[in-house]
Amino acid sequence: MLRVYLVGLVVMVFGLDVYGQLKKFYTIKDEATFDTVAFSLKATSGTCFIFPSKHEDPVTIYGNPSFSEVNPTFHTEVTGMTNYVNLFLEDYNQKGLSEAITYSMFGNEKSEKNYWKVFLTNQKVYDLNLKYGVGDANLDLSNLSVSKLKLESGSANVKIIYNDSSINRCPMDTFLVNVDVGNLVTKNVNKSRAKVVIADVGFGTAVLDFSEGVSEHCKVNVSVGAGKLKIIVPENDYPAIVYFKSSPLCNISLSKAFEQVDENVYVNRSYSADAKNLMEFNVDVALGNIIFEYVK
Repeated sequence: MLRVYLVGLVVMVFGLDVYGQLKKFYTIKDEATFDTVAFSLKATSGTCFIFPSKHEDPVTIYGNPSFSEVNPTFHTEVTGMTNYVNLFLEDYNQKGLSEAITYSMFGNEKSEKNYWKVFLTNQKVYDLNLKYGVGDANLDLSNLSVSKLKLESGSANVKIIYNDSSINRCPMDTFLVNVDVGNLVTKNVNKSRAKVVIADVGFGTAVLDFSEGVSEHCKVNVSVGAGKLKIIVPENDYPAIVYFKSSPLCNISLSKAFEQVDENVYVNRSYSADAKNLMEFNVDVALGNIIFEYVK
């Protein structure tokens, strides 16, 4: 059964609410006809948040756009047991590279006029596909069910967290982040329960936090051009192996607790080849910097 809903700019705004000047723009109602939400967000600029919600609606979106600068469009389509939801925040005046770098470093006083909050429930499974141009993006995925996460950032500042008492409610197939010029900070990536973590850093800076280790085997593939990547790992009881593919122009900082066992291959004290909770890192560095840091 195929049902298509095309939604333009919603004029039925519900007024001011607990989110201050933010107004409710779009809502996906809970229905038994789908159990998965494939949510795609493309924001060329602005500030975007994704939060867990206690409400029953699988997707609720609040916004405070400047309509002279941003044209929000929304589309949802149910196919099979999946609801495909797309939110496109198009900037009329897309920024060039120099403006993007300036925005990334110093921000923009107009960003408050293009401000969005997306609330997701723990009653559905989510496949997230997120693209950010410039601005700021904050994702709190605590206790949600996210089966896949793909995030691409041009020069945005992105933060992805799981709080200390949370965990992804379903196993995640792939946790993929691509950072061009911007910055990425994560907290408790291990709680995503991802089988594969992929981080591609161009000229930006990224932090991958595995400070509590993983409960299942996790393969982490990282590639760094001329940027900087810091990987935080626990010091004890969590086995890890690191494979490096590097150039003479890169800089790699690895704790003395790692021992070289082969050319460009290092293991930590807890390493065991058949360990259930093995963290396997495959690192490819051109001109950038890689730092492995034990949690303090």
